[in-house]
Amino acid sequence: MLPRTSLARAYKRLIHTSRPSLNFIGLPDPTSNLRPIIYTTVISSSSPSESKQHPYSLREFSDDTVDHELQWKLHREQLDAFNHAYWAESNTRFEAAKSSVLAALPPNAPTEAHEYALSDFYRKWVVQERARQDEYAVELRKRTFEDLSLSAKVEFQRAKKRLASWRFL
Repeated sequence: MLPRTSLARAYKRLIHTSRPSLNFIGLPDPTSNLRPIIYTTVISSSSPSESKQHPYSLREFSDDTVDHELQWKLHREQLDAFNHAYWAESNTRFEAAKSSVLAALPPNAPTEAHEYALSDFYRKWVVQERARQDEYAVELRKRTFEDLSLSAKVEFQRAKKRLASWRFL
């Protein structure tokens, strides 16, 4: 007979629906300044997980046959790629514009002139980028909500499988 604490821990683990996973965080990208996430979670299906796009539209199938786990993994990677692409492009444009403002100053310009030029540049940059930043924020929220929805579906599928296995114990 197992000691009471071991039994409680075993029971607690039985009702726990998520599998342990290890995701690694990489070094910051020099352009986007984002730290990439390397997902190491194992997909339980036999579907190929190497491709970024699923070969079929996953919306064609009923909830029973859809591999939400694969769909979620692909969506997370697409969300990360979207985020990286936006910030890499934005930061590249920012640094180029900032360099051109500083290059326009005379070589022996006082520190105050540099500070004033950069202050004016930052103010104009924020105003200029406002609409683009707002579009990005709306799209990011939409994609993040889709990601959360897929995550919930994956957890629900896992819980259903776990509960189905209890019937035959």
